[in-house]
Amino acid sequence: MQYSFITEQQELDSAVARYKNKSVLAVDTEFMRRRTLYPELALLQIYDGDRICLIDPTLDLDLSSFWQLMENPNIIKVLHSPSEDLEVFARHGNCTPAPLFDTQFALSLLGERNCVGFANMVEMLLEEQIDKSESRTNWLQRPLTKAQLDYAAADVFYLMPCFNIIKEKLNDDKQAIVFGESAVIANKRKYETPLELAYLDIKNAWQLNPRQLAVLQQLAAWRLNRAREKNLALNFIVKEHILFEIAKTQPTHFGALKRLCEGDQGLLNRYGKTLLNLVKIGLDKDEAEHPEKIQRLIDFHGYKKTLKELRAELEKIAKDNDIPLDVLASKKQMNQLISWKWKGKSKFDEGALLKPDLMTSWRGEMVKHSLKDWF
Repeated sequence: MQYSFITEQQELDSAVARYKNKSVLAVDTEFMRRRTLYPELALLQIYDGDRICLIDPTLDLDLSSFWQLMENPNIIKVLHSPSEDLEVFARHGNCTPAPLFDTQFALSLLGERNCVGFANMVEMLLEEQIDKSESRTNWLQRPLTKAQLDYAAADVFYLMPCFNIIKEKLNDDKQAIVFGESAVIANKRKYETPLELAYLDIKNAWQLNPRQLAVLQQLAAWRLNRAREKNLALNFIVKEHILFEIAKTQPTHFGALKRLCEGDQGLLNRYGKTLLNLVKIGLDKDEAEHPEKIQRLIDFHGYKKTLKELRAELEKIAKDNDIPLDVLASKKQMNQLISWKWKGKSKFDEGALLKPDLMTSWRGEMVKHSLKDWF
């Protein structure tokens, strides 16, 4: 397995010029997420079936031509389980690879179990065993070892023949579904939660009353904004369970806050005054400005019966279209639709939250006639 490790601009430009004439490219990335909110890009891998290039993005290279290549509509980009890779492309290249073929999703569409790992796919389709021992190494270290480079090259080297085998098993309609699903994933990865809705992602927020939620809303919005500004993982700002306890007990002085912060003096020194001020802002809100109490679907009358009926209808649709039910709709995706219907769709219509998967892309087209009462 031969590959080129690209560290010079001229080498990159020549490689991109060659790849422009291809119809399919196998692509992968190596990145790290140690303490950061966003992924730190460490390596780009690309293979056209002939030559493998490993591109070092940590150097002073102009990658604009590479990002443009990823959006070339005439070239299929093949990735395996690309959700986090898409975040890398959006963050570092401000681009969305398209058309995109996800080999992991394609396997599930063919009836294989969900989330088949790359090594398992290679063994299943190519009867090759690959070494994954380098997957957790430090990809930002320089120089990269030969073992790391060999590992990175293998990811795209084996991806291309797997794609060719999978593609042959898919008819035109199912290939369209694969491309449609990749666009759905890309759209989700580009979505950023509005600051004012960050509190909805806090575990057990449903336990709080509206006044407590008003405090949690201030705290969660501040934490998310701070994390984005500093590129720090959320829990490296303030741990989630501490935010919840602050919102629940609403401390107004340092003594009470210190107990909730578990004696973390560093946290108190950095953010103590800010946290107390956010509590005050939340408490000062008029009752009319309080968020509504969060209702869990399981607490709605008739939820289990409705879920059962929806599942039965979706099973028919999946069978008629010869696709597995869990590919058409997982339980989470069914709950998304029920929540949209029962909790009100104004927030979705306003664009604050993403629409349920079952109302978009290929799923929406497939179910809209049978589930017209839900739309």
